Amino acid sequence: MIRKTSYYLSLLTLAASLCYLLVACQQPDKGIVKALPFHNGQENAWGLVNTDGSVCIPAGSFNVQPSAVVGDMFTLPSSQGLLQLYTIGQPATPVTLRTFTRIGYFFDKVTLAQETPNGPILIIDKEGHDISSTAQYPQYDIVQMHNFSNERALFVTREGKYGYMDTEGNVTIPPIYDIAYDFCEEVALVGMNNSQGETGYQLIDPDGQVTGNVRLSGCLLDTRFSGNKLLFKELHNGHLGFLNKQGDAVLYLPTSVLQASRFCHQTITIRTNKGTGCMDDKGQICIPSIYQDAFMADESRVAARHGNQWGLLNVSGKAITSFCFDTISHFYADGYAIVKDKTHYRFINRKGKLTDSSFAFIAEDSIAQRLKPQLFTITQESEGSTSLSSHLMSKATEEKQEKQPETTTGHTPLRASSHTQIENKDWKKITRRHPFYQEAAKVVSGKLEEQDSKNRRMILNYVEHLRTSYTTKDIDFLEQLFSENALIVVGTVVHTTPQKEANYLPSAQVVYNVKSKRQYLDRLKEVFKANQNIDVKFSKFHIMRHPTQQGIYGVSLRQEYHSDLYSDDGYLFLLWDFRDETAPKIHVRTWQPRMQPDHTLLPENEIFSIRNFNLQ
Repeated sequence: MIRKTSYYLSLLTLAASLCYLLVACQQPDKGIVKALPFHNGQENAWGLVNTDGSVCIPAGSFNVQPSAVVGDMFTLPSSQGLLQLYTIGQPATPVTLRTFTRIGYFFDKVTLAQETPNGPILIIDKEGHDISSTAQYPQYDIVQMHNFSNERALFVTREGKYGYMDTEGNVTIPPIYDIAYDFCEEVALVGMNNSQGETGYQLIDPDGQVTGNVRLSGCLLDTRFSGNKLLFKELHNGHLGFLNKQGDAVLYLPTSVLQASRFCHQTITIRTNKGTGCMDDKGQICIPSIYQDAFMADESRVAARHGNQWGLLNVSGKAITSFCFDTISHFYADGYAIVKDKTHYRFINRKGKLTDSSFAFIAEDSIAQRLKPQLFTITQESEGSTSLSSHLMSKATEEKQEKQPETTTGHTPLRASSHTQIENKDWKKITRRHPFYQEAAKVVSGKLEEQDSKNRRMILNYVEHLRTSYTTKDIDFLEQLFSENALIVVGTVVHTTPQKEANYLPSAQVVYNVKSKRQYLDRLKEVFKANQNIDVKFSKFHIMRHPTQQGIYGVSLRQEYHSDLYSDDGYLFLLWDFRDETAPKIHVRTWQPRMQPDHTLLPENEIFSIRNFNLQ
């Protein structure tokens, strides 16, 4: 019997923020990554460097960026932009002539792949041969899978049910769960809903046997175990603690701890109102909370930030290096981490000694380190729908689109629903300090075409109301604003292959939390219930009209979100469609965190804009 716990099903994804608010608190899977792509100033002259700092394939061997080397395998895009599989022992010739739109890392003896964006998800071996395919299971209609972890691949059906597949393609755990996460340390967190919409959470082993029930209620749960413990946060008082694999609370942290990381061996990083430090598994402070940021770089080393510079400490707080680096990575299995100063990347060992060689650029990959799941999605495109490129997979809902209330652009208030009035703001009166000033100036200048000016004015009015809708918890407005088949992406961006064309997205892949409109709004309702105060600030606001598609606009901005339980800072993009003038709609909403897991700002060229979307 599944016990009832928290009813915050949709907040489980938010639970990751318990850790994510401490940057890169997740621990990499050591021994996975063998080599990383690098170049020495020429972006068309790539090579591979081992994780001990020795060059295994010199710069200039590849004219495009290879992937990281995992399980002795890596990928390169062909001249047509499709991926081919290579082995580190024979890097000049692909192991197979087959090409793929996506190939996973070889975390196990096999991996996932897709030959086409809307084709089945395959399990292939290191020779590129098929082991299995989702096409073998038409009864499940699998639309999404994660790459293997503990020899199990999480999958989800079109009906939103979760199950697991083994490395031979057998469905070892059928899709019976309403929510589920990857296996880690031989256990996975799964949940099932009851008739009241409450979710009971269990812990299962790779055979699907229940190892424990989560007996807590009113809590946010982390998504995976680390150091045999699972982080949780009590919503009513904000207290943090850890569960064991039987689902029992085994450690409560002091009330002064506001945020905590997962365990790395016997140590976690914590954040208090004084700063960031470290604590052991007995709840004893081992490094005072005096740093601006910190994370466990290794079981015996802590990377800490003092001011704007990073340095290394041991777990007792003794300095191993000075605070002189722009970034520090986790340590790899060879015993080296990667540090960056203003101009170069170098390798550093646990004693703080730098290697002699330096590099202009080293491309680390958080997916290769198992810091994020590697996601595969079968794209389902329908006539007239907005679609992303093959490198930005999406799952659209099959809900029937309902006719929306008429919306006008005159001098009367804009009505979004029977409960929402949209103010037709006088944009001539705003000051230069207003985040919409530059775009408003274009609208009131009189230099735009009449219809273009009306569309932009409506965007200004609606986005202004969008900001306040989180404070006022106006779910009716959001319900009306997004189209029924809207794609909602909440996630991070990781490098895969170099960008080739402006209207595609081969340089990056959204890998986290692709939602339908219904899933997004259901989650938002629970967020509204759980938080008394929500504040959203916008900046860097920009409207771009599509160069060829009439009535299509892209809106990009920076969003700073603060609530009682959660805060984030990132970039919001909205794809706006005015082709039906009576009911403008948002078809795509994406969010990207401003800070990457490697502690660097998201590059400007990786922030989504209208150029990233294929509307043909």
